[in-house]
Amino acid sequence: MSLFGLFDIGKSAMLASQTALNVTSHNIANVNTPGFSRQDVVLSISTPVSVKGGLLGRGVTVTGIKSNYDSFIQTQLLGQHQNSGRSVALDKTLSQVEQIFNETGNTGLLPALAEFLNAWQDVSVNPEGQTQRTVLLHKAGVLVSRARGMEQGLVDILKNTNEEIGATVDRINSLARSIASLNEKILQVEGGVNLNTASDLRDQRGNLMAELGRLTEFSYFESGDGMVNIMVGMRNLVSGKNTNAMGLLTDAAGARGISLDGINITSRVTKGELGGLLAARDYVASGALNDLRKLVASVTKEVNLLHAGGFSLDGTTGNNFFNALQLTATGSSSGADITSAVISDLSMLTLNEYRVSFDAASNYYVYNKDSGSLAASGAYVSGNTISFDGIDIVITGAVSQLDEFTVSPLTAAVRNFGAAISSPSQIAASSSAVELPGNNAVALQIAGLAFSSVSDIGGMALTDFYRGIVSAAGSNARAASDSLQFDENLLAEISNMRESVSGVSLDEEAVNLIKYQRAFEAGARMIRVTDELLQAVLNI
Repeated sequence: MSLFGLFDIGKSAMLASQTALNVTSHNIANVNTPGFSRQDVVLSISTPVSVKGGLLGRGVTVTGIKSNYDSFIQTQLLGQHQNSGRSVALDKTLSQVEQIFNETGNTGLLPALAEFLNAWQDVSVNPEGQTQRTVLLHKAGVLVSRARGMEQGLVDILKNTNEEIGATVDRINSLARSIASLNEKILQVEGGVNLNTASDLRDQRGNLMAELGRLTEFSYFESGDGMVNIMVGMRNLVSGKNTNAMGLLTDAAGARGISLDGINITSRVTKGELGGLLAARDYVASGALNDLRKLVASVTKEVNLLHAGGFSLDGTTGNNFFNALQLTATGSSSGADITSAVISDLSMLTLNEYRVSFDAASNYYVYNKDSGSLAASGAYVSGNTISFDGIDIVITGAVSQLDEFTVSPLTAAVRNFGAAISSPSQIAASSSAVELPGNNAVALQIAGLAFSSVSDIGGMALTDFYRGIVSAAGSNARAASDSLQFDENLLAEISNMRESVSGVSLDEEAVNLIKYQRAFEAGARMIRVTDELLQAVLNI
């Protein structure tokens, strides 16, 4: 090899060291960048040349830039982001529910219910007393006001949760588009050959996938060309450089669901903030809110049944104390509607919701949604009355096998809750019209509801049932808080594991700076020495 070969070796040393210095500087610059994976320059021996007596080296070459990345840890991290996102959403929502059922002090529903029933006890002691009757009406007003306030709080939570579901879906679609765009860039850079070339683009994509994991549950795989494909609810969200937008569904009650590729995937999304929001929404709607409405409906039903059997000071009977329960009917049908839904026998009413469906032969089936039992069935005739469990409904129009209706005595129970009487003399405390004010039997019976078992709420007393609602709200909120703390701690542990593999150490990079600086200076020194040797030869 001639002297000129030394120039090539020196140049290769300088170029390799310069590349290594650039990589080290890049690492230092991104020491605080979330999701950045430390990079290392990969050096290889240049292909030697054959000379007399053997092979002679030709210096060093840069064969690539390696990103320090552990796919197993990254998969664990994405999964934990999904768990943590769900816990965040559940904790946020259920803590709000707990606050609504906060019974500290004397401002909750329990003391209002107890004072209302105690007021009936006071009326029983002095059935003709106007003061006791006036106080009773006041306590009834307090009970109504607090029940309505609590329902409004829960309804607001549902509304806000549904809005957050919509905003989360919009963010998911935006992330999907960004991931697809990075897929395309990675494909252009790597060409499906060198999977380590687009390290920075892959880190950017990893950050977006981590954020996506916080929002929703998904699975993914990386194809041979370096692009990732992401599935949510077993449907494609990202397919290479293409995306399928996630959509929103809204049912008759206003609850939002999720669709992808035209398929309802709501039940398949259980993790991430979206899964947490859906779970929290369902708990509030079918748990806390439904139970509150059932309690109020039970109070209305039991008090009205007893009060209607009593006699007021003016000798009248058959009067309700609270506004009568009203039915609500919702459903989906292109050719039929429920034109009438009334309570025909309050004593037979179960305070459960009912589902009305049809078969191909236009037979109707009424199912109790709580127990799943069949309440009524028969041949459907438009305009005929369908009776079951103290309820009469009339459906008019042409039905199909896909039609379904829901009849509920609970939806409007709190909204319509209120005293039906305005005068103390209208309160029926006596079971007899003889020598009014008569006896105090009715007032005693209503006061006894504080301890009597009520079949509509599982044989529990009214106050005990409400205590169960409060206990469930507190237990669920505590469980959500504990789960959030556990998931955050585990996420931190996995993040630390990732940092141990992919994180940047400033001390290590400082050592590399000095090492590659010295290597660069040595390569430059080699070129200078070679130049001096060449000048000496030329001067001979």
